[in-house]
Amino acid sequence: MFILELNQEGIGTEIGLFHTIEEGRDFISRVDGYRFEEEEGFVYESLDIRKLPEYLELHYKGNIVPFSKFMFTEEGDIDIFWKEIPDLSSPGKGMVEGCTRVDAYAISNEEVKDYIEKRELQYKKIKGLLEEKGYEADRAYFGSEDGEAMLYRKKGTEDWHFLTHMDPGFIEESAEGILRENL
Repeated sequence: MFILELNQEGIGTEIGLFHTIEEGRDFISRVDGYRFEEEEGFVYESLDIRKLPEYLELHYKGNIVPFSKFMFTEEGDIDIFWKEIPDLSSPGKGMVEGCTRVDAYAISNEEVKDYIEKRELQYKKIKGLLEEKGYEADRAYFGSEDGEAMLYRKKGTEDWHFLTHMDPGFIEESAEGILRENL
């Protein structure tokens, strides 16, 4: 199932739930200003606010959804996002499909447990190696656009230095390799 979200400048407005993206596109494409573009394998959908009416009733499968340009606060385009969600009311077959956000990255639900375990183990390894060399290590930038990162400083000093982002590549490289490249 897919939630249709209209997003402008980071403010999302959820419109409805559809069994398929195709059903959702059939619904939203009825609005003047709907755009569908595909570039290098990526799909971009948006609405041009300049073409939106003051008021419109969208009829879809017996539902009437009020729609207006006044739903939005800016002059810029409105991005269309499709958020896939599992139907937990139906019997399942194990791990739900999709991804889970881990820090700033989308990780497959099938891999998320292993990813988190490896990420935390890598952090502890690098922190231990730094401490053996007379450094302190810490985490920073929780919730940032680029995700968490490791910082370090020589014990007894005040200035922290960036070591590395804790991104998906962080778990692929050896702890020693990360220190060799970044310290």
